[in-house]
Amino acid sequence: MGFDKQIAIRCFEENPPSSEGRVVVDHWLSLWRDNNLPLRADFAPKGVVKELRSIAIFDVVPDKSVHCRLIGSGLSEGLGRDITGEDWLALTRPEDRPIRLERWSAVTRGAIGRGLRATYRQSGAIQYSEELLLPFGDLPANGVHQVLYHLSWKQTTYDPTRGGVTAVNMLANEFRLIPLA
Repeated sequence: MGFDKQIAIRCFEENPPSSEGRVVVDHWLSLWRDNNLPLRADFAPKGVVKELRSIAIFDVVPDKSVHCRLIGSGLSEGLGRDITGEDWLALTRPEDRPIRLERWSAVTRGAIGRGLRATYRQSGAIQYSEELLLPFGDLPANGVHQVLYHLSWKQTTYDPTRGGVTAVNMLANEFRLIPLA
C-alpha cells in the first residue's frame, strides 16, 4: 500500500510537535523513501541521541497485542520500572485496553498517532506531555509490526509519587490518528 509523505509533513507543519518531539519527527521523516514508510532497520539511534531516554519501540500484532520491545531509561523511570518484553495492554486499565489496541493497530496500518498526556509536576501543577506513535513500513512475515513511540516530558519536573503505571499508562487525554494514505 502506498502512503503520502506530504500528509506526514503537513501533520507536523500545521500542528508542530514539541521541541523534543521535533528531533524524533525530523529523523523519522528523513528515513522515508519516496512515499514508503521508513524501515525499522534504517532508524539509527544516533539520529535521536538526545531523545533516547524518551523513546520506546513496541511490537504490535494488529488487533491482537502490543508488547514493549525496548524502552528508554526516562520512560522506565516514569513508569517505575523497565517494561521491556511486557504486554502493554496488560498494564493498561481493563476498560481502556480495546481503545489502546485500536489506536496502535491503526498506526501499524499507516497512521500517525498524536496524543496529549497529563501528569503532575513536583509543584503539583499539571504537566502536559506530547505522545507520538510513528509507524515503520516493514512487512513482517510473522505479523509483528514495530512502532516508534516518543513521549516529550521532563523527568526533573515530574512527580512519580503522583503517577506511576496507574496514571502514566492511562490513555492520553486527547488523541488523534492521522492516516497517511
